[in-house]
Amino acid sequence: MTIRTLVVDDEPLARRRIRRLLKDHEDVEVVAEAASGDEAVAAALEHRPNLVFLDVRMPGGDGLAVLRELRSKLSEELRPLAVFTTAFEEHAVEAFELAGIDYLVKPVERSQIDRALRRVRKVLWQRHRVGPGTAAPDAPSAPPAGDGRAVLAQPTVAGGPGGVGFIAAHRAGKILQLDLSEVACLVLEDGIAWAYTPSGRYRLRHGLGNVEERLACPPFFRVSRSAIVNLGWVNHLAPMFSGTFCATLKDPVQMEVHVSRRRARELRKLLGW
Repeated sequence: MTIRTLVVDDEPLARRRIRRLLKDHEDVEVVAEAASGDEAVAAALEHRPNLVFLDVRMPGGDGLAVLRELRSKLSEELRPLAVFTTAFEEHAVEAFELAGIDYLVKPVERSQIDRALRRVRKVLWQRHRVGPGTAAPDAPSAPPAGDGRAVLAQPTVAGGPGGVGFIAAHRAGKILQLDLSEVACLVLEDGIAWAYTPSGRYRLRHGLGNVEERLACPPFFRVSRSAIVNLGWVNHLAPMFSGTFCATLKDPVQMEVHVSRRRARELRKLLGW
């Protein structure tokens, strides 16, 4: 598959650098350039790229405004994926929340381009395999095990509504993208939302309600007011008291998450037991 690419930056040298770095990738074709927000929107509507390298701060509308406008004018399957490029880091979280695939800090290096394109290829492959408008696959059902616990099979991991399999998070003063397949659960603790992964926990900018809107169900399922679980990371469910359950997560996360009685009923219907 050829990745039709639009390069947007108000600095000619920056556009030239990105084009030069993209030449190493045979599946990438730069179909147009733009030097302002207005030009970027016009070029995207004319050339319909799969991907846009988008500077955040530009005349005629910044990169975030460009992406918002494209989201309002193009259907989900026609919207280009966005890789933001900028010398400033303060817009990274908003960029990720607008379905940015990656956020490259200038001067852009070859390793950054390579990383971003790996992510782009993964998302485009998922879109091509699943197809626009295809519902997420049903979670597999599993009968209760002999000890009363339900052992869960691995469901297919999917991205959010835009097909993007990442969420933004903070740790050690850095803004990072977490691959959703690595997120075992999201938990609200003392008013702060955290994402738990094999490499530790990461702080989220918003509450669980905002994050939940970007997650596909399955594999993600809201088990209580304070927790969302990735079913692919659940080792087993154990019945507790008054119709509640305890979800035990796989190694190396090794957490137990409470499943409320109301959500337990919905989870049982989802799993078919």
